[in-house]
Amino acid sequence: MRKVLIMSLSLIIVFVLNFPNASFAEEDADSVLIVYSNTKEDELKDVRILETLVGQFKDDYRVIEDEDIAQVDLSEYEYVIYLGAGEKVLSENLLEAFKDYKGPFYAINHNAEQFKEKMPWLNINGEALVNKVEVPDNNEQNLAEDRIVYDVTGNGASVSLVGNKVNDSGLVPLLLNVDNVYYFAGQNLYNPFGEIITQSFINFFGEERKGITKYLRLEDVHPMVDPGLLMDQAKYLKEMNIPYMVAVIPEYTNKGKKVHLADSPKLVKTLKYMQDNGASIVMHGYKHQYRSSETGEGFEFWDAENDRPIYQPSDEKAKQRSDFTTDAEYEAFVAEGEEYERAYIENAIESGIEELVAHDLYPVAFEAPHYAISQQGYKIVSEHFSSYVGQLQLTDLTWQEEYVPLYESRPEFLHGMTLYPETLGYIEQGDGKAIQKMQDKIEIRSKYNQSYLSAFYHPYLGIGGLKEVVTNLNEVDGTWLDLKQRDNLVQVNDIRISTGGGEYHVEKPFLASDYERNLFIKKTVIWVMPVLLLVLTVAIFLIRKRRKKSLVQVGSAS
Repeated sequence: MRKVLIMSLSLIIVFVLNFPNASFAEEDADSVLIVYSNTKEDELKDVRILETLVGQFKDDYRVIEDEDIAQVDLSEYEYVIYLGAGEKVLSENLLEAFKDYKGPFYAINHNAEQFKEKMPWLNINGEALVNKVEVPDNNEQNLAEDRIVYDVTGNGASVSLVGNKVNDSGLVPLLLNVDNVYYFAGQNLYNPFGEIITQSFINFFGEERKGITKYLRLEDVHPMVDPGLLMDQAKYLKEMNIPYMVAVIPEYTNKGKKVHLADSPKLVKTLKYMQDNGASIVMHGYKHQYRSSETGEGFEFWDAENDRPIYQPSDEKAKQRSDFTTDAEYEAFVAEGEEYERAYIENAIESGIEELVAHDLYPVAFEAPHYAISQQGYKIVSEHFSSYVGQLQLTDLTWQEEYVPLYESRPEFLHGMTLYPETLGYIEQGDGKAIQKMQDKIEIRSKYNQSYLSAFYHPYLGIGGLKEVVTNLNEVDGTWLDLKQRDNLVQVNDIRISTGGGEYHVEKPFLASDYERNLFIKKTVIWVMPVLLLVLTVAIFLIRKRRKKSLVQVGSAS
């Protein structure tokens, strides 16, 4: 009997050890399923925008192509979202799965005319051009350019967004819903459409409104920046009790000249003051430059001249598809280029973190110069940073298609990083209307139920413009973001930096890099040399004094 009991317990233990997640299956399951249809690579940008919009509310979601619908059971998901990024005839399996799904359902863009059983109330009557959108009880926005939408009517549907057709030829519903089944008729997701969908997702997901979050970032702080100007702004922000970010570039380079933080001790002292008095340091690349441009002007993680990822050293002639006779040869070049890009980005991140930490400066987030970086680049950055600041590049086709959501987000293509979005732009030197442009953006975005009002400012413009930006942001009720109050993690080699509750936790060896060893030697020499000179001077004085005394004694004896 005893042997039987022991054997039974052993079997139970083995079962539990081999199925550790069995009791957590429902908790670990994704709650949102995104299904998309597309026909061209360019259409992936809308998929990534949708990921970013959903990531403002949920980070437990799954993305699949419509062709893979047979591999999933829709009943396992709390929410289903369909994006018709490209026009196509949908499979019967997909239409049947959507028809049978009973949970909240949201369809966007193309192909909704095929959902006759899911949306019997929807009629699509061709296309229309709109130049303005009106959100009831919220705001009215003129569009920067005319947008193509589907000209729809909804029999008995609630309408929460309408568009003004061009030439004042009437109104068209853009967002309709019946019993938690939604349809958005816009044919792309760029703002303000993405912002409007964000607003509707609050009801769709049953989320609480998160209000307004504000942040300010001082941009492009490199070793040649005037530390006096920077200190004036740091003291002002401390006086105003405003937490902020400072985007630091550790190395300045221009026409072969390189300057590091070690060459600018006054700047390091200023940055330490900022870190101790409200600032969170963001690593803004390593040198903010790839080819021959000056730091702060050029790109670093994107070959802007050829509008592609960094596939080659900057001093090599860029190879194009026309340089290869076959697709296989070109694909081999791209694969080799991706390996080069990985090493290049890894080296920049490693060098930047090590140099900052050597000066007791602790970065808590990353920002790519000009917000330009490849999809592989995001993956590499995510291996070292848990937080990303700015706007997002959507594909590897071009850096010029960027997107920023209303609120912080964790889209899948950031591989676990949290995006803290920059939504208001910056004050451009020489633009007399820059402040007014920012005010206009603040007015629009402050009307949403959850929104970031976030801007960056170049310190070389002086304290006057900074005060105007702060005044405008302070006129809106909201919470200032203190990034170091959030949970952040930064790690490279033997260095590990984490924050939480405003506290830094740093783990590192005494000398964590070659840069820090060289800096230590330099500081040691600077401190030791005066001491050695003083000792040598005293020794010489004592020797001379002793000799003089000896000579006097000899003279007396003779």
